[in-house]
Amino acid sequence: MRVLLVNDDGVYSQGIQTLRATLEERTGWEVYVVAPDRQRSASGHAITLHKPLYLDPVEIPGARSPVYAVSGTPADCTKIGLLAVLPGPCDLVISGINRGGNLGFDVLYSGTVSAAIEGVIMGVPAIAVSLAAWEDPDYGPAAEFTARLAELVAREGLPPGVLLNVNVPPLPAERMAGVALTVLSRRMYRDRFEKRLDPRGRPYYWLAGEPVQEPPSVETDVGAVRAGYISVTALHLQLSDRQTMARLEAWRPQLEAGLGTAGGLGAAGRAQVRPEA
Repeated sequence: MRVLLVNDDGVYSQGIQTLRATLEERTGWEVYVVAPDRQRSASGHAITLHKPLYLDPVEIPGARSPVYAVSGTPADCTKIGLLAVLPGPCDLVISGINRGGNLGFDVLYSGTVSAAIEGVIMGVPAIAVSLAAWEDPDYGPAAEFTARLAELVAREGLPPGVLLNVNVPPLPAERMAGVALTVLSRRMYRDRFEKRLDPRGRPYYWLAGEPVQEPPSVETDVGAVRAGYISVTALHLQLSDRQTMARLEAWRPQLEAGLGTAGGLGAAGRAQVRPEA
């Protein structure tokens, strides 16, 4: 079993190193760590195209696994790990453990989740895991849970195009309420930009804000974590909305008004989109 560990907090972060050590002790798997050389949170799914990537081995005291630092984004780490570091096929990508939750719409900005998505794009099952804590985080319970989940994924597999997004509450294992299988919440923020002046008097802006509180429900990832549950959400990369696409068929005559069919699909070649049953 060959596993790639990536993250967005950086190669020296406590979260990824705790997870590495836990997997080494528990599973005996072949583990590789390929992570950014510095903090890369909220970098989303950016990849590096217009400058070189540097890949440097890193010495971590006590590590039995190869560890590398990458001068790029979390998604870069997954790509270069799978294509240039691992000596053969990868069985599982795990991204994390992130410091702070990745809940609701946060997954669209998250480098942690994006690194796992890149694994799925490249055909490898993936898990993204975050600890919903900022102050004095204890990654031990999240690492133990992730190892158990990884063993299940290794044995049972995941459907193509699916990853698991895990958020762990900042509690000792014995105080956790259980595991909740959740959907993404509609977590929104009251964003604002604070205007400040640099030492030369030039104005700059700093993004600030706070999450909008929503009604608690353990059916959502935010509600579950608040209630002390470990949230596990299955995310699918198929973003196409077939139901709406089927409705758009009624718009086609107006959309095609004035267009010729010589270079297009024509009536015979048009794909008929139907909502999934």
